[in-house]
Amino acid sequence: MHRREVEAALLTLRELGSEQPDTLVHGDLHYGNVLRAEREPWLAIDPKGYVGDVAYDAITLLRNRHEELLDAADLKSALLHRLAIFANAAGTDPDRARRWAQARAVTASLRGRRLGDPDWVIQVNDRIAELLS
Repeated sequence: MHRREVEAALLTLRELGSEQPDTLVHGDLHYGNVLRAEREPWLAIDPKGYVGDVAYDAITLLRNRHEELLDAADLKSALLHRLAIFANAAGTDPDRARRWAQARAVTASLRGRRLGDPDWVIQVNDRIAELLS
């Protein structure tokens, strides 16, 4: 990971992290945690129950089913496309979602190095952080 990605993440945390809305967010919203349901068309399971910015959840959709992204001809475009879909569905700004995803990828990468995550996990987070900077 390069200094540029870390600095971008720190800027995001300073600018977006200081004032958070009182919105309940899932915290682990990804394809495996969204099911079809009878009562409603969709049911989100296994929430972490965070309070804050809806855009904070964007990273989970980028890291989940990452194999599809890695097979894309243009990975950055594929990432931005997923972020745009997320932002539209969540009613949030796509650039805000991009910035949170980049910051969370940096955080996950640094944490993964410290805790001994598999190399491929760290590489996925590094690549997301780089492309979204």
